[in-house]
Amino acid sequence: MSTINQGVAELGTINLHYAETGADNKELIILLHGFPEFWFTWRKQLPVLGEKYHAVAPDMRGYNLSDRPEGVEAYRINQLIDDIKRLAKHFGADQFYLASHDWGAAVAWSVALAHPELIKGLMILNGPHPYIFARLLENNPKQIAHSQYMADFREAGIEQKLAANNFKWLWDWTFAEHERRGQITADEKEEYLRAWGQPGAITAMLNYYRASPLKPRPAKEGEKSLELTPEHFHVNVPTMVLWGEQDHALIPENLDGIGDFVPDLKLIRLPEVTHWVTHEAPDRVSQEILEFLTEIKAR
Repeated sequence: MSTINQGVAELGTINLHYAETGADNKELIILLHGFPEFWFTWRKQLPVLGEKYHAVAPDMRGYNLSDRPEGVEAYRINQLIDDIKRLAKHFGADQFYLASHDWGAAVAWSVALAHPELIKGLMILNGPHPYIFARLLENNPKQIAHSQYMADFREAGIEQKLAANNFKWLWDWTFAEHERRGQITADEKEEYLRAWGQPGAITAMLNYYRASPLKPRPAKEGEKSLELTPEHFHVNVPTMVLWGEQDHALIPENLDGIGDFVPDLKLIRLPEVTHWVTHEAPDRVSQEILEFLTEIKAR
């Protein structure tokens, strides 16, 4: 198994902390975490991937030890895309593989849409395709209800609720069950609490939601829908979607019609797994990523 090392990538406009394995390997795979995680969500995949690839898991801007620019505007999707482009260039890669989960998947979809020439292979773990998700957030009552937290996270002062009593509500909402099952140890919990407790981190993490045009909003009189053109959301890179079907936030309909937007698609369903795929099925995640990369290279 490869050893996890850590460093800071100075990208000109921002510094991103990262964890890496396999730095001597030629091909780069970048792994993007979601909310409310940090590079640590990939701690079990990094040593495995590092045997064959240069695996880099950054703390995305605002999270943990990466820079935290102030203001909502700093967390718009164009800024997040640019971070990944600059990070790849920092490691000398003209092209790279991109694996992702949750909010990291939202960024990964966007990178693949905006710059397909950079992506050799895209791996999505429980991250909805942006067009499908946008329509469900406007037209599907079940998804609207399940995503109400997205609207709550945009409210002023929600930071206090999340941070109260050493982040008890946030921990209970996310990983308390994994701790109970032994999938997250007491020491690993402390790593999360430390990351969340970095000055300004919770606000920066919430700014991803505040900066996004997507929010649960049933159609109201006089309120316009997002004007999205389906043809603009075709992903023209080899893509694997690994989906825990017991996801508490993302309904199964997020997979309906996804092949229409992603013609080169490998879809793998995990019937007993929830949203938190890397914690509940860590070995399966590593296995599927490696197999997918092997399939791409064999073409």
